[in-house]
Amino acid sequence: MEAKMLPIKNNLKIEPIKSISTNDKLSISDKLIDLFRIFNISSLCRKNDMIKYKGYPVADILSVLLLFPFMALATVNSFIFCRFKQLVQAQKDTFFRLKNNEYYHWRRLVYLFAKTFKKLTNDDPDASPKTPRCLIVDDTVIPKVGRRIEFIGKVFDHVIKHWVLGFKLLVLAFWDGNSLIPLDFSYHAEKGKNKKYPFGLLKRQLKQRFSKPRHPDAAGYTRAQEVFVDKITNAMALIKRAVKHGFIPDYVLSDSWFSVERLIKIVRQLKKGLIHFLGMVKMDKRRYDYQGHQLNAHELKKKLKSTHMKRAKKLSAYYIEVIVNYSDIGPVKLFFTRFSKRSKWRLILSTNINLTFHQAIEIYTIRWTIEVMFKECKQLLNLGACQSNDFDAQIADASMSLLVYLMLSFHKKLYSYTTLGALFAEYRDDLIEATVAEKLWQLFLTIQLTIAEIFDIDYTQLMRTIFQLPEVRKTIKSLAEIFFDDHFSIEFKNAA
Repeated sequence: MEAKMLPIKNNLKIEPIKSISTNDKLSISDKLIDLFRIFNISSLCRKNDMIKYKGYPVADILSVLLLFPFMALATVNSFIFCRFKQLVQAQKDTFFRLKNNEYYHWRRLVYLFAKTFKKLTNDDPDASPKTPRCLIVDDTVIPKVGRRIEFIGKVFDHVIKHWVLGFKLLVLAFWDGNSLIPLDFSYHAEKGKNKKYPFGLLKRQLKQRFSKPRHPDAAGYTRAQEVFVDKITNAMALIKRAVKHGFIPDYVLSDSWFSVERLIKIVRQLKKGLIHFLGMVKMDKRRYDYQGHQLNAHELKKKLKSTHMKRAKKLSAYYIEVIVNYSDIGPVKLFFTRFSKRSKWRLILSTNINLTFHQAIEIYTIRWTIEVMFKECKQLLNLGACQSNDFDAQIADASMSLLVYLMLSFHKKLYSYTTLGALFAEYRDDLIEATVAEKLWQLFLTIQLTIAEIFDIDYTQLMRTIFQLPEVRKTIKSLAEIFFDDHFSIEFKNAA
């Protein structure tokens, strides 16, 4: 049986993709391999200068790593000791070298995948946007267990209101009107205000953390420096980089943490003011100019509540809308809203003063797609599961989780799955089925060997006799086809 290498095709066209999606005869395994072909991982790795290392093509090793979630595996060590290991010749050091390489530009690779997604969907006449295009910035806590991980420390989890060991992961994603495309991210540590316990750790714990020197020209050096940059500053850098790469939104969306003056100002300066900001804003001490009076959010709400409050029956919400001038940003529209008379007032700010309340809420709810992505990546795609002490490996693992999410999002669109979770489950179950088939095959051989020993029969002659029976031959052939599928006979040939 000839081994298959991943990926195979070098062309990217929407027409053959559509024909694949309409072919019901393809198994889910076939579709998974087709997905690797469509994204042409080998070509993207070459564009990213990720070439052969120690005799093995990087694209082939990366392809196996991207399959880990579907094998119900989270780490290289778990792969080495599982049944899938027989599919490759490369040893664990090969995988570790790839993940720990400080020169591999994972940020650029994620963008290459995202641009491929964009190209494929832009060629699709059925992919016209249903809603405005948006850049969404948000962060999530990535809990960790190991205290020796490079740059590890305690970060505050605003969901559980407690400090946890781990990182903050800042992510930027692009909503194209139909799907969410992860674009960029950065890991962050929080030093805290306690000088006695910086990063929430004892001095001896700080010394025990892994560290390694990095060349200033290495991509890993830049990622390591970002750990100590504040999230607002990095969020602005992520947004500007996305626009530079051609991901132009109608709106930038964020929660109240990122809705600060300097970030909003940067957004309005992009593309000559064509990009608007829409986000939840803290009702804090910042001042807004209303009819010549400098008022904070609470003062403004109190002044307008009796005369400007309206009810949106469709949304079951009460709201107040008003146009004010905000610092150097200029005119903005504020929406004070609450969904019952006893609930707290929330404040939404839009630089597009022509938005209605219903439109603002409809657009802002798009922000929740990134929350769903966080949940799916953590639960299904191993986001945060990396156990390596090397920070470069942490970056590599997070990047691969986003790459798999990106490809699954495309496949979800292609095959009209209702949820990404349903698609993932089908992929995983199909791969796990192979291990069950292998166990059955080994059991069959063991039984035949036992029978031959008990009855003192020549084992080879017994097997030859059994395979001459048409019914048995048909059953065994079906069983063998499940496991010995060409698509999963991946063999990495040493090219050295």
